[in-house]
Amino acid sequence: MAQPGLRNALLLFVLIVLHFSLRPLFMEWPVAPDLLTAAVLLGSLSLRAGNAALLGFTLGLLDEAIGLAGGWTPLLYTLAGFGGARFRDVIFADVRFFVPLYLFLATWLIQVGIAVLTGSLDVTTGLVIAPADALLTAMVGGLAERQLRRLSSTST
Repeated sequence: MAQPGLRNALLLFVLIVLHFSLRPLFMEWPVAPDLLTAAVLLGSLSLRAGNAALLGFTLGLLDEAIGLAGGWTPLLYTLAGFGGARFRDVIFADVRFFVPLYLFLATWLIQVGIAVLTGSLDVTTGLVIAPADALLTAMVGGLAERQLRRLSSTST
């Protein structure tokens, strides 16, 4: 069976492809999961800090190439990737609810950060839309990560 690094890369690839494939549909919804953020955050849990920052920067540039976030996504994703890799070293990441909680909090911070940096932060964005986006991202990312673990444990 495939190596764990290859499985992680496949998960990231699927999340990235789904993000850009479903983006037109998600643009119509008031609240939607951010699969690219989930890819950055999940990828940072299995990479060294420098590589995680590079992943975040690369995906941030890719998102900005077709996105509407005002140019701040590469910076925020770089910080999220680096911070996620360092956070993994501090917190025991095998706790059952670590990944969904981590995805929720980090996505919320990224959404609020983008709103602050673009000057579009208001109460609705900070306290309703961003947490709802973060909750959906945590659910989808948590399920994807759990499925990856299940596949990893059955193949060994």
